[in-house]
Amino acid sequence: MPKFLHAARMALPTLFFGYALLANLSLATGQNPAVDLPEGELLSGGLTRDLDSLYKSDLPHRDLSFNLIGAARYTVLGEARQGAIVGQGGWLFTAEELRPQPSEPQLDGVVSTVRDIATQLRAQGTDLVVVPLPAKIDIYRDKSPDRVFGQALETLYARFSDQLAVQSVGVVDARDALTNPAAPVFFATDTHWTPHGAKLVATAVAASGTIDRGALEYDLVRRDAKALTGDLIRFVTSNDFAPRIGLPPETIVQRVQTPVDAGSDIFGDADHDIVLVGTSYSANDDWGFADALMRTLGRDVVNVAQQGLGPLQPMRDYLEGPDFRNTPPAVVIWEIPIRYLTDETLWPAASEPASELVALSTKEPADG
Repeated sequence: MPKFLHAARMALPTLFFGYALLANLSLATGQNPAVDLPEGELLSGGLTRDLDSLYKSDLPHRDLSFNLIGAARYTVLGEARQGAIVGQGGWLFTAEELRPQPSEPQLDGVVSTVRDIATQLRAQGTDLVVVPLPAKIDIYRDKSPDRVFGQALETLYARFSDQLAVQSVGVVDARDALTNPAAPVFFATDTHWTPHGAKLVATAVAASGTIDRGALEYDLVRRDAKALTGDLIRFVTSNDFAPRIGLPPETIVQRVQTPVDAGSDIFGDADHDIVLVGTSYSANDDWGFADALMRTLGRDVVNVAQQGLGPLQPMRDYLEGPDFRNTPPAVVIWEIPIRYLTDETLWPAASEPASELVALSTKEPADG
């Protein structure tokens, strides 16, 4: 078996470079010259720039070959491209969960930032409840290539939660809610949780006692299911090839939520009763976290989460915006995926002054 894997590792690059040779011959013998440079451009970087543009736009079958090589690499070697980790039974994990653990000063900087935000919210009469989300590779260690990865992130989850508690910041244990579930709580080929996972965490928030429950009720109407191609598929191959190598689309059952008493002014003065801040785990309506919070808490939830910015920037945007300035809510729920604690580019250092972390604007909103 080791000899076969070694041969396969050698064969894939050989096939790729063989294709590259043929492709280059095709480019060189085409009707239009591959590269047409003015005199003097060779030494000034023009050749490199033009070749890069050429390969991106004109290389024959570029996407097809790229995705075929990726599919072959996954099938033969059980590997993905940089950005994803291949687990067991068709499970994929983001490589972000394998970043080095944060140092004590780095984690102290994150905790200090959260504490300062909690203090500034409290000054406006708003409570902060943090919901750290565990890593997928922690919850599904049996699908992971190595259980050690999950153990390290479980430790990080406990370190972060414990330090927040020491700082008197409200914390909900989402990890316990997602452990040993009856149904999947993360998608096999996506970084995100399933609607079932989001519902379990919303239930944990309501049961934690950190937020008083209200009396609002909501109807949930099931609609047709839709296919989901996981966001980790792109680190393996294309959407078209994925099902052929054992990575089929997954299914999301869509639901529409409406207040039971839609004819009355049930929201009244509670338009900003609870605000949800966070990442794509909250921002994407497909997962239904905000709706699940409304049902379990019996209160209105305004969702200001944003995708692709990490946990801190959406909080900064909200605190510096007119909605918070004009109508501070009773509670802010802050969803923070644990894997973002290892990305030091998203958080200020512990030495930065608190006033510079999240400076609440005192200016009046501009007209218009």
